[in-house]
Amino acid sequence: MVLTETKPAAPRMTWMDLVRGGAILLVVFWHAASVPDQLLDGAEPGYYVRKLNAALGPFRIPTLLVLSGLLVERSLAKGTWRYVTGKLRHVAWPYAVWLTIIFATMGWLSSLTHVKVWVSGGILWYMVALLFCYAAAMLRPRWMPWLLFAALPLVVLWLAEPGIPILDRYLWYGAFFFFGAAVGPHLATIQTRMPIWAAALLALVTLGGGYIVAKRLLVSQTPEYLPVSLAGILFVLRLAPRIPRWPPTRLLEWYGRNSIVMYVGHAFASYATVRVLDVTGTENMPYVIPLMMIMTFGVPTLLVLARRRIEWLFVSPELRRSRPAARAPRHLSVTTP
Repeated sequence: MVLTETKPAAPRMTWMDLVRGGAILLVVFWHAASVPDQLLDGAEPGYYVRKLNAALGPFRIPTLLVLSGLLVERSLAKGTWRYVTGKLRHVAWPYAVWLTIIFATMGWLSSLTHVKVWVSGGILWYMVALLFCYAAAMLRPRWMPWLLFAALPLVVLWLAEPGIPILDRYLWYGAFFFFGAAVGPHLATIQTRMPIWAAALLALVTLGGGYIVAKRLLVSQTPEYLPVSLAGILFVLRLAPRIPRWPPTRLLEWYGRNSIVMYVGHAFASYATVRVLDVTGTENMPYVIPLMMIMTFGVPTLLVLARRRIEWLFVSPELRRSRPAARAPRHLSVTTP
């Protein structure tokens, strides 16, 4: 018998699940208010909901992308095949499945014949941004620091000014993904050695920036908003490991572990609810926004609970490389006359 030493699995970073869960619920809250506002007449969220959603704008998706970027080096180290197939199975597959389901629900299936629809992603654009970031990460020269690589999309965005909304969006948010990769090697320092005064300064910039954004009701892809987002993310990275684990935080961790299910599920729920309200002619009723809140939080939660039975909706079957059949030893080979 030959004994081989195996490395123990790395412990799960529960603080990362906590942050991811919080961020994904903020995305759900945003769409519960914004989707009916965009697609239905008269279904406007209240004044304070608008202000709150605007204030959180610099932090929701950027935080999710930084968290993904923190793990990209570990993913790349698994090898090209596992890296590519992993992203296809866990990101591209649920994106394709749920974009099709959503468009079928809305009666837009014919639109899926246009490449632009798949590239823009509609309400699922975050998953397309992830795929572009994962693909771009494979192209980074080994000599180039991640921080420099993170600056490249911003240079293109601000100096070249493409002026193409889809491209501008992916350049802007891609920078956060690669910033996460740059932060990765220094994460322990940020979480354990950052002085209190530095954390307080980050919190001040975060609160001040959020207040300004709430007043303007706008987050633009311009240089003055970048420090606000980065300050908020760095502050959360320092704070998260210090938050005690108790039932509410464990619930957020649970949502964080199932963030893709929550993301695609809430997108479907928001559009399906809007479709029903539109067909039944009840889109002007005063309960639209509360109903959207219930559905966009409730439906994906039920999908998470049922995930084991419907896993194929969120992860594709495993892709295996075909290997040539091993040849039998010559003395065991069978020959036919």
